[in-house]
Amino acid sequence: MSGSRWWQLNSFEAPEQQQGAEGWRHWLADLRVLFGAVGVLMLVIIWSSTHYLVTREQAAIQRQVALSIVDVADTYEARVLRSLREIDATLKLVDLVASQQPAGILDTLQERDLLPPELIFSVSIVDAQGQVRESNSASGVAASVVLPSLSLAPGLFIAAFSNEGYEQFLFARVLSDVGHGSDPVWGILTVGADYFVSGYDSTTLGEQGVLAIVDAAHVARIARSGARLYSGVAMQLGVDEDALSREEVPFVSHWLDGERLTLVRSLYSFPLSIVVGISVDEKLASANAMVRRYWLRGATASLVALLILGVLAWQSLQLQRERQRVTDQRLRHAHYIEHLAFHDTLTNLPNRAHLSFLMRNALEQKQAGSGFALLFLDLDRFKSVNDSLGHEAGDRLLKLVAKRLVAAVREQDVVVRLGGDEFVILVRNVAQRELVARIASQLVATIQQPFALNRESCSISVSIGVAFFPDDGLDEQTLMKRADMAMYRAKQAGKNGVFFYAESS
Repeated sequence: MSGSRWWQLNSFEAPEQQQGAEGWRHWLADLRVLFGAVGVLMLVIIWSSTHYLVTREQAAIQRQVALSIVDVADTYEARVLRSLREIDATLKLVDLVASQQPAGILDTLQERDLLPPELIFSVSIVDAQGQVRESNSASGVAASVVLPSLSLAPGLFIAAFSNEGYEQFLFARVLSDVGHGSDPVWGILTVGADYFVSGYDSTTLGEQGVLAIVDAAHVARIARSGARLYSGVAMQLGVDEDALSREEVPFVSHWLDGERLTLVRSLYSFPLSIVVGISVDEKLASANAMVRRYWLRGATASLVALLILGVLAWQSLQLQRERQRVTDQRLRHAHYIEHLAFHDTLTNLPNRAHLSFLMRNALEQKQAGSGFALLFLDLDRFKSVNDSLGHEAGDRLLKLVAKRLVAAVREQDVVVRLGGDEFVILVRNVAQRELVARIASQLVATIQQPFALNRESCSISVSIGVAFFPDDGLDEQTLMKRADMAMYRAKQAGKNGVFFYAESS
């Protein structure tokens, strides 16, 4: 082929090749756009999901902190109240013994093991001049520090003072009758203030949490944060009195160089309040590390993160399905237990508990001009069937009787098995005895029909006693008793019949 011819052929093929290349470039461009859009969408999904997870985890930690602080406050409040009441009870015992003997009061209590441990508590009797008359501690009590402020009013007096740099609580009560003239005499109990914050648990409160007892001015008489103790610190809670009055709702406060979720509770009849605080920053430290990890993974491993989120979503769905399965199973079990509680296991009829429930409703919802009847049924000659054919045949007979009774009454009436061969039928919404008499007669005729047991024909009968509401009684016990009495009259009259309680009146 000549060079010119070759050039012509290639010149004619070039436009088609150029068109195919252009289409290929367009396809690659579309593909890049598609991948770019998918990438952006994936990044949006990952960052949105990461933000959601971060927010949820932070909220979960905050909820856990709120629950933890309520639990700690419950425990701490109970412990402090118990200690204060025991202290008050001890001073009341001192007052009681002091009214019976002028001296040796603490010795008497010590002999009876009625004083608290002297290594922690110091109990003394102090006169108006600050002289210690009796004490269970060699160091006595620095009563002169707080004696001028002691109240002569009856009841428990509480004060805080510092003794040689050691913060203490003093509890005092005026002894009512000590035989020392008109000068007042106090029973005094002192204890180290740190005793009331010794239950600080770093596992729950962390190293920056707070346990404190404050007075009415929110001055901490004793406070503990980690291993440090504070006293005389004014707690600037930064909330109004309305917030402080909601003792079950934690609030955020800023004091002791930190932000804490805080709960304040007053101690009922004592002029003190407890304060429990958990550092928000400390508890959220783990959440902050988690946030950094989430954002790093979202930035550097979007596909892996998306896969993990997909797996987590699938696992969450599986967990939810398992929880739903367990919930449905528990619900079915609860319905089964409820059915067992209100039904007879042999005949599956309602039992006495169910009857009581229905009668209470009927008595509560009674309307003028309407009433109901209670039919008490006892099978005649049932014992002879049990003795001659066996208990299995007797159980079979009871099941057949139950079916006949249900078929013989109206749909709104209720057949109940009390136990053994006794049944009760609640005939609702009846005002005329004739209707009940027809139902009872139909029941007698129904039970008279022979039963097929073990390929043998068995005949029994039934005795029925009838009591009407409201004529024969206004409550369940009275109606049951009188229907039972009427049934026994039917038995005495020759069985296989119906007797109305009103006929015996």
